[in-house]
Amino acid sequence: MAAPAPSKTPVARPAYRTEARKPAEHRISPVTFTLLTSAPAVLALVALRPR
Repeated sequence: MAAPAPSKTPVARPAYRTEARKPAEHRISPVTFTLLTSAPAVLALVALRPR
C-alpha cells in the first residue's frame, strides 16, 4: 500500500512563541551583602573604641 503524496499547499503552523522567561529572582549582590554586613561592625568599632 503506497503512502499518499504530500500536499503542495502550505500547512498552517502554530505561532512561534519563545519560552516564557522565569521571573528574575531577587538576589542581593555579593558586594552589597558584604558592605551591609561589615559596615555596622566598623561603625561600632569606631564609636566604641577607647579614647
